[in-house]
Amino acid sequence: MRAHRYAAIATSMLISTTSALTATASGSSQTYVSARTPIIGPAKAFSAVRASGLGPKAITPPGRGANTWTKLGTMSGAVVHDITFVSPSVGYAAAELGQVWETTDGGAHWTRILNRGFPYYYYGIYALGETVIASGFNDSSGEGLLSESDDGGATWDKDKILSSNAWAGRVRFAHGLRHGLAMNGQGASGSDPNIAWWSNKGRKWRTDVPDPNGGWFGYQFSLLTDRTAYASGITFCKSADTGATWSCAPPADSVFDGPTQFVSDNIGWTGGGEISPDVAGWLHRTTDGGATWSGRVLNAPWPIRQIEFLNKKMGWAAGGNVYSNAGGMYFSQDGGKTWALDADTADEMGACAHQPLGNGQMQVWCAGFLFNGSNFNSETFSTVVNAG
Repeated sequence: MRAHRYAAIATSMLISTTSALTATASGSSQTYVSARTPIIGPAKAFSAVRASGLGPKAITPPGRGANTWTKLGTMSGAVVHDITFVSPSVGYAAAELGQVWETTDGGAHWTRILNRGFPYYYYGIYALGETVIASGFNDSSGEGLLSESDDGGATWDKDKILSSNAWAGRVRFAHGLRHGLAMNGQGASGSDPNIAWWSNKGRKWRTDVPDPNGGWFGYQFSLLTDRTAYASGITFCKSADTGATWSCAPPADSVFDGPTQFVSDNIGWTGGGEISPDVAGWLHRTTDGGATWSGRVLNAPWPIRQIEFLNKKMGWAAGGNVYSNAGGMYFSQDGGKTWALDADTADEMGACAHQPLGNGQMQVWCAGFLFNGSNFNSETFSTVVNAG
């Protein structure tokens, strides 16, 4: 009965959300919509009013990807927003409707180890050894929360409530579990300022607002081992102390950005995109810690949702749009200067992870979701590259 109920919800929400994506224009202004959250259930728009005509004028030619991607396991009934691997075989995925999934064979098969159902939604997952921490929100109360297991997901502790009115997105740690950072995209009301939760020495979480006037962030942010953090969306913000204090500036793109990855204090990328008025995406790169940004080095036919660089040269920009059954991964071997389409999955790809295999080889996983007409499913794709 529950499965049929959620399938019906999924069908009705996809239809109603798709019809609600029509942008509004007034004079020379245009409402650009980056995404709607959550996918299943009443959604809030991540959007901004900007000058008309700022979308990509031409899509980057697809070119020829350098890698072979293999479709692995499917998570039926799941909308996955984040994945992590603790070894080449063991990994976890966070999904809407209170789901956490586990694989013990490198993504070939997935088992649902937590299934709380509505009103719980998980958008982030982090694992270290047997500790698994999922981040998300209660869509009824508006609370942002963390759910933790210390035995690989066999049992779960009582939720840690981060906020009464702000949804948690992803969570990341540096130096084991010593320094942690969780961030929300926007407040539960859709208009509250962005929030960061940071923790040092024992995971006692404190709250900070990176930019009171900045609006929302994309879900992917970076937390480096030196505790420097980077996030972008309506504004680009940087913290040198795991999120306790921030400095902010305009985003790289004239519309807005979203996912942000840095591999050092100087080298980083930020991407974004729109699902209305057009379906398109973009990506920028920096070599000076975000003080200056390139123009658009990638104009994709769908929004960029995740950036996954293995080093300063080799990486992917993944994304898509579930409402038009489009998505995949672009690949770069020159630090993001040029790109080629590596895989066309037709899924909205929004989560990637990697693990070393030895001898310079690296395995990369990306997960995305699609709607098959009656239900949402999440699919996992993987490739092995020589990153040495």
